[in-house]
Amino acid sequence: MDIGELRRQIDSGKLKLSGSYSCIESGKLINNVGEAFEYEINHGWDILSANSCDRQWGSFNIRLSEYIKKQNYSDEELNAVLSSIQLEHIHWDWFKKSVCYTADGYEWFYIFADSKPQGACLIYHPKDSIIDSGDIFYIEFLAVAPWNIDNPIAEREFKRIGSLIIKCVLNFAVNTLKLKPGFSLHSLPQSKGFYEKLGMENYPERDKDGLAYFEISRAKSAELLGAA
Repeated sequence: MDIGELRRQIDSGKLKLSGSYSCIESGKLINNVGEAFEYEINHGWDILSANSCDRQWGSFNIRLSEYIKKQNYSDEELNAVLSSIQLEHIHWDWFKKSVCYTADGYEWFYIFADSKPQGACLIYHPKDSIIDSGDIFYIEFLAVAPWNIDNPIAEREFKRIGSLIIKCVLNFAVNTLKLKPGFSLHSLPQSKGFYEKLGMENYPERDKDGLAYFEISRAKSAELLGAA
């Protein structure tokens, strides 16, 4: 059975699958109109959560695309709108990634609130650090739901989802995986500012395929874990 057929079987309900995940953090999020929602961050492989990301995020992105088309923007206006929206990971297929990244060393994380996937993260460990001795983890993929990113349809539903899931993953890596405090990644161009605000630094000698390599030190990791 190929990936497309597997997805169709799950969507139709003919194939029942369950993931091997557990909740490792919970709390409350406040949305853009002041409403409180319980959130959970789940750790573990779960193809149904991956499929939910594709379906719900994809549906929002279709609405966004249709909205932009109806505005009859000039070329200059359209370029300005598109540059303000983070579209670099819009093509990511979380279902396919869930099928492909199952080997030892890969760890999956999803954050849910309001019955929707608000963010997803895949890491790999161990990875060597360019800053300190000892092993850290590497963020393979990180994304938040498109309704949590600046867009012309509506105000962001929830803020700080990206930093929330990173802090949770860092805590898990240090206390459960017994890795040294720290992590690294290769950043998409539009995300570089976000990682710099977290305290990560670029090390150009490890840049790859046009993507900047970022890593965070032990000291900055401790600050991140201690942040409210």
